[in-house]
Amino acid sequence: MRDAAAGLLRRGFPVLRLNLRGSGPSLPRSTSHYHLGRAGDLQEALAALPAMLTGQVVLAGWSLGGALVLNLLGRDTAGLPPVLGAAAIGPPLQPELAFRTIDANPLFGRALLALYRREVLAVPAVDLPESLRQAARRASSLVEFEATVTAPRFGYPSYAVYCEVNRPAAALPQIRVPTLVVMAADDPLVPIEPGGDRLGRLPGGGAPGGGGWRSLRLLRPAAGRAPVPPCHGGLLRGLRKG
Repeated sequence: MRDAAAGLLRRGFPVLRLNLRGSGPSLPRSTSHYHLGRAGDLQEALAALPAMLTGQVVLAGWSLGGALVLNLLGRDTAGLPPVLGAAAIGPPLQPELAFRTIDANPLFGRALLALYRREVLAVPAVDLPESLRQAARRASSLVEFEATVTAPRFGYPSYAVYCEVNRPAAALPQIRVPTLVVMAADDPLVPIEPGGDRLGRLPGGGAPGGGGWRSLRLLRPAAGRAPVPPCHGGLLRGLRKG
């Protein structure tokens, strides 16, 4: 993400990088925390941009940030600044599949759960009662954490409803701006959701070195638009061609 921002700045584009709610430097000032359904945070950030920055907006999000971009654009975007296009890199298109895959990873699963738990409990939240703090301490998997902490904390009646309401894959057909979704073929945490003819491969890996997990797939832009032609120029070139 930092490399992409630096590259855009070198090319003369204004760039705004946002932390998720309750993460990074925003943690001490937050009163709640990010989750899959926080697309409204991105909407509020866009609404707060000064007029000089809202003429030609392109959104890009990585991982959960990519999911928020897709979920936002899949909604009614009235009132948003004009969005020319968007990119989502490694978004969890099917949340249940992504959560299970993370939990099954012997290296990353426990580490990411511990990091997530520590961050959630560190935020000076006003919406995390002691019962949910105890549930957060007890959770032995990301699925359990989302089911026993995140879903009830934010008013979802169940884990299944939480995943269904915030499913990025369901937002794709509703998106009406050119959107590039980049997935790694062997991402150890976010597997590619089977997509039939919606998937196309980016030849040569599309990144320095190629091969390995850098072998990428592109989802065709939503709403019946023509597929993004294969290219080797990376994210910006793909957006321009979409």
